[in-house]
Amino acid sequence: MNKRKIEPHKASIGGMDANLLALIAYIASTVIGFIPLLRYFAWLAPLVIFLMEKESGFVKFHAMQSFVLNLMGAALGFIVTVLIGGSVAAAIGSRAGAAALGFAGLVGLLTTAISVIILIFAVIAMINAYKYNIYYIPLAGKVAENFSGKSGGDDA
Repeated sequence: MNKRKIEPHKASIGGMDANLLALIAYIASTVIGFIPLLRYFAWLAPLVIFLMEKESGFVKFHAMQSFVLNLMGAALGFIVTVLIGGSVAAAIGSRAGAAALGFAGLVGLLTTAISVIILIFAVIAMINAYKYNIYYIPLAGKVAENFSGKSGGDDA
């Protein structure tokens, strides 16, 4: 399985319990992700936590994983916006308008499905972070480990 438990400890930010700070990294970015226009900047919340935390590898790992997950979601959202915008523009100016609009609808449906999957992984990570578990979200977990320089249990 791709998780392991670590010992409860305090984070360097405000002396908070590390599990609560790791949870905040996910919750803040998830909540911001539902706000129009701000959703493209939801990755900033976990990045700030990652940069401010000096001691807990557990917090740094979860903050970086949340950052990577939200950055992937923002990139996907941007790409889809461009694809849908291009499809609608093509639909307005051509005879293949119905096909272009159908493509836009299909891309929108695919994006919704991917967004739900990302949300499910974020919720699973939140639950594990609260329980002091290191949980690797597919793709994002290994990237987070590489960028954070910590495996989550390596506390200084």
